[in-house]
Amino acid sequence: MNREGAETYLRVLAEAIMRGSLAPAAAPPPWDTGASRMAIAGHALTTVGALDLVTLEEILTDIHLAMSIRQLRGHAGQAATTARWFTQSRSIRSVRLAAGPALAGPEPPEEEPDDGKADRFVPAGLAIPFRAGASRGDLYLMSFAHTGSGARFVAAWGSVHHVGVIPVDELTVTDDRGARYTLEGIPSGDPGWAAEIWLRPTPPKDIRWLDVARPYRQPARIDLRAASPGIPDGEPRVSAAELSPGEHLLIRLAEHLLTSAPNPRGRWRATAPGGPLRPLTTGLGDIVGALEAADVLSPLSPVPARLATLCASMDIDGHGIAAAPAYDLPEPWVSVLAHYRRRKPEPVPLGEGYAALAASLPALDGIRLALLGLHHTEGSSYLHVLARGRMPDPRPGPLAADLTFPLSVWLRDSGGRWHACCPSLQHRADCECLIRMQLVPPLTRPTDRLEVLAGGQAAEVRTILPLGWRYPS
Repeated sequence: MNREGAETYLRVLAEAIMRGSLAPAAAPPPWDTGASRMAIAGHALTTVGALDLVTLEEILTDIHLAMSIRQLRGHAGQAATTARWFTQSRSIRSVRLAAGPALAGPEPPEEEPDDGKADRFVPAGLAIPFRAGASRGDLYLMSFAHTGSGARFVAAWGSVHHVGVIPVDELTVTDDRGARYTLEGIPSGDPGWAAEIWLRPTPPKDIRWLDVARPYRQPARIDLRAASPGIPDGEPRVSAAELSPGEHLLIRLAEHLLTSAPNPRGRWRATAPGGPLRPLTTGLGDIVGALEAADVLSPLSPVPARLATLCASMDIDGHGIAAAPAYDLPEPWVSVLAHYRRRKPEPVPLGEGYAALAASLPALDGIRLALLGLHHTEGSSYLHVLARGRMPDPRPGPLAADLTFPLSVWLRDSGGRWHACCPSLQHRADCECLIRMQLVPPLTRPTDRLEVLAGGQAAEVRTILPLGWRYPS
C-alpha cells in the first residue's frame, strides 16, 4: 500500500481542479464539483486504509483556503464553490470524530473466529395467527437460533392491519424437560421486518424440542435434534477470491449501483443527464485513479472495465472511467440487468409467505453468517441473516454506499435468476448483528431451492439450500 502515492494523487487532483476553475464554464451540478471529486476520491482512500482522515481533512482545508484567496481576488462564482469546500471539509471532520481510525482491508485475524460448533440453528416453520385487540395478523417463526448471546426465534410479522404490541407473552414455550420460558419480543416498528423473540431464561443447549402453544390450542413442536451448524444439503464450496482492497471496494460500489437502480414499481430509473443515478457514478474515474496511485488496485485489474460497462449498460455517462469496455460481466450482474431491462410484469405475482431456513456458512473475512429465514410480503422479498465476528462500525462509504456490511451476498432461485441481497435494517447486540437483506429483484415465483453465493475480499462460498414455502392460513 502506497500512502505517499495516495496523498500525492489527491494534491495533484486538487491542482488540476484549481486550474480548471479559472476557465469560465457553465455551473456544474451539485454532485459534480471540485469539492465533490476531491471528497469522493479521498473517501475511497480512507475506506481502504490508504489515507487517514486527518490527512484528508488537511488537504481539503488547504484547498478551501486557496479557494478563499481566489474569491477575495474577485473570481466570479467562487462563493458557492468555497462554501461547498467548507462543507466537505466539515463533513470529513465529523466522520473522523465519529468513526475513529480508518478501516483497512481485511487482514488475517490473530485468532480464528468462533467456528460456530457450539451454536444451534434450527428451521422452525410456524405460522401463528394473532387476533388481539386492534392488532391482527400472523407471526411467522422462521427459525430458532441459540448462540453465545442467548436463545431466540427469528420472526416476521405478516398482514398486520394495526402495528401495535404483538402479544408474544400469550405464547407458552415448554422444553422436553418440562421447563417453561417467557418470551421477550424486540420489534423494530416496521411490520415487515424480522424481530428477535428471546427466550427467558436461556435454555440449556442440549434440549431436544420446544413446544409452542397459543391459548386454548394444541402446541406445535419444534424438533431441535435436527440442529446442525452446517448446510442442510451438502457441504459448502469455499474458493479463494484474492481481491485487492481496491477491487473489493469497486465491486461493492457496482452492487450498490445495481440495487439502487430499480424504483419501487420495479422499473429501471430514468438515467438521462441529471437523473437520479448520476450522483452514484460521478467521480468513479477519480476513485479508480486514486486506488491505482495507492497501489491497492492493479492497472491490469478487469474490475474498472466491468464497472464502466455496467454504467454504459444502464445508460449512465460522466463516470470518468477510462478503461475500455469489458465483455465478461459477472453472471449475477447480467441477470439483474436483464430482469429490469425486460420490463415485463410477472403473470402471477408471488403471494405473501415465508420459507423456514437455518444454515451457517464458513467464516469470510472474519465474519460468520447464519441464514435464518426468507420472507416475501407486499411485493418485496427479504433474507434474514445473523452476522457474527468483526463487523465494522457504521460509517458512510463513498458515493453514498453503505459499507457497514462488508460482504456480498447473492441468491439464485430455481429458475436461474440471481438476486442481490442489500442490507436494509439491522439490530446489533454484543458481537452479533441480525440483518434484514432485501432481494433485488424480488422473488416473482416460489422457488424450491436457492444457490447462495457469499463473497469477501479473501474468499467466497457457494452452497445449495432446499426451501419449503408456507403461506398464511
